[in-house]
Amino acid sequence: MIAIVVCVLSILAPGAWYYSLSTNSDVLVLDETALTVVLDRLPEDEKDAVAISQETIINATGVPKRAFNKYFKQKNVSKTEFQWLLLYNVTGNPDLSVFIVKRITSDEGFRISDDYIIGMVGIEYYNAHFKKKAFDSNTNIASYSFSYNYLTDKIELTMWVKLGYDRSVISKHVVTTAQEVKVSLEQAIEIGRTNGLSGTISGRPVVAGGALCWRVVWKHTPTKQDYDAHTIYGFDIHCTTGEVVRTHRYVLPKPPSIKATQITPLIDDLGVDDLEDGAVIQLRVMNSSKETFSLTKSFGKMVVKKGGKTENTDITLWIDRELIVHALESGDVISYLKENAEEGQVGVELHKNVVILKKKGYMSLYEKLK
Repeated sequence: MIAIVVCVLSILAPGAWYYSLSTNSDVLVLDETALTVVLDRLPEDEKDAVAISQETIINATGVPKRAFNKYFKQKNVSKTEFQWLLLYNVTGNPDLSVFIVKRITSDEGFRISDDYIIGMVGIEYYNAHFKKKAFDSNTNIASYSFSYNYLTDKIELTMWVKLGYDRSVISKHVVTTAQEVKVSLEQAIEIGRTNGLSGTISGRPVVAGGALCWRVVWKHTPTKQDYDAHTIYGFDIHCTTGEVVRTHRYVLPKPPSIKATQITPLIDDLGVDDLEDGAVIQLRVMNSSKETFSLTKSFGKMVVKKGGKTENTDITLWIDRELIVHALESGDVISYLKENAEEGQVGVELHKNVVILKKKGYMSLYEKLK
């Protein structure tokens, strides 16, 4: 099938007169609407904050400093205890926010997370069952070891609290009450049997909905019939009340969607580094969740955005989902596509005059695939 693509692209063979045509390459496309800069100390005044925000934008977009004011107009600036927020109007794009935020230290992160947990379970319960593990200043996650002994059972879990740069709790995986354990694993397995589980059953502790539970599951390799019937294979049993708080069924998972972060290396390996600024490719993923991506060369950077065809699209590429995944895994995208692409897995459509396409640098794509 690659041969068909090459055949279509071969019409881009050099012509003597195409250099006179304009490609309208003065194009800026952003793949983000917010940029974040993390600093140990916030700038004191607005002038310093503006300078930091502009440097951040230049580094992220490739727009030269001399052209900055052509594309970016400062709209608003505000400051709180923990951040500066600078808002810019951007030519041909949505507004861009630049957040300059103060880093959360380990001591500060644990102090906030400790207070949050203690507020739910109390200081005595916290001291008895929680032990600090680590605070990740990149993700702002405070992690804890949790332990609870009951009869011969020992519950050991990792729990965590995630903070926002405004020092609020934005997500968590912890017990939300000072919960006692009154149900043993053996009793939980018996409750599972009572509710329909059979054969060999295993169990382990989990946190489900802020509660300690035993997750008891049927040790079984699912069949197609199990997935079709959504057969029950497990339950989450509340460790205090013995209540079934969640039922688990076999459900055939959908393949994960192709992400923009996967498209960027694929396109780079296909030889688009040589495309001129302003080149626009639409990529459609076949046999998947109908993902469509727009790829635009903007100030030397290939910007990948999820979305459909634009009026400036030069070509459309269709590539099969599994072919993309396996080509990326192979480490040699071009060779893999040439050796493995079958009929119907790859396609191409040209939307612009071939002369324009040649001037924009699409010959490199042809050279790679031939």
